[in-house]
Amino acid sequence: MLSLSVALLLVLASSPILAAPAQPGKGHTNMFRGEYDPPKDPKHQVFYERLKKEKALERFSVVLSAIRLPKPLLLKFASCDGISNAWYEPKDETVTFCYEYVEQIEQGSHGSSAKGIPEDVAWTGAVAFVLLHETSHALFDLLKVPILGREEDAADSVAALSMLRAGEGIARRVLGGAAWMYLHDSKGRMPDDSDFSDVHGLDSQRFYNVLCMAYGSNRASFQGMVDKGYLPKDRAEGCADEFRQVAFAVKKLIAPSIDEQVAQRVKAAHKARWERKPTDTAAGSPPK
Repeated sequence: MLSLSVALLLVLASSPILAAPAQPGKGHTNMFRGEYDPPKDPKHQVFYERLKKEKALERFSVVLSAIRLPKPLLLKFASCDGISNAWYEPKDETVTFCYEYVEQIEQGSHGSSAKGIPEDVAWTGAVAFVLLHETSHALFDLLKVPILGREEDAADSVAALSMLRAGEGIARRVLGGAAWMYLHDSKGRMPDDSDFSDVHGLDSQRFYNVLCMAYGSNRASFQGMVDKGYLPKDRAEGCADEFRQVAFAVKKLIAPSIDEQVAQRVKAAHKARWERKPTDTAAGSPPK
């Protein structure tokens, strides 16, 4: 669970994520809290114990501690009465990640090894990406970040940028898991009107968006995505511009909400782990 719990900070230290540029310095650091509700379904006990034992949310909160927020933000894993989902609720400043969704991701990770993504990487990476995605929604709200376009796309972009700025090793693990999740879900059924009208993009679109962000961040490191046909060449041509667009927005909207001294301390403590590349080279490749 290390990649879930230390996923975000290098981004914040080197190119902070969300902020209110007109009011630099407002808010407080160390405003993130983690909570694990006991699961209602006995089969989710294994996830509850694993996440709690590894202090996933506590470590994640430390990683986020450099962001100044006007109010505390609660991150929690909880039972959702059979609903598989994760969301941010503005009314109580809480990000909820359902154990049902954790289970769905775990089930979806089965068989990923045959496609080039070890199952633990697929599961951990997908959970980390979803948590970052939902935390991005919270930051948009609490920091009053203006958004052009769909908020879901913006949250995906911020989550992907976070991983890519955190170091190539952790980026390959987490984005590999996210890519597998979207690819797996896209093959589960044919889309219908409910998918086309949804606030989220189609899973297949989100899959290609993740690959494009990675390729756009460093063509040399991720050239294999294009050479092997995972990312179409026509899309790849514009990925550097797509990455720069997101990075510029993040730089303009976030830096004033980051305490640089706190960010540098956390960065120094975790830098070696974030930059370490996967020992299994297949973990750095998109799913086949």
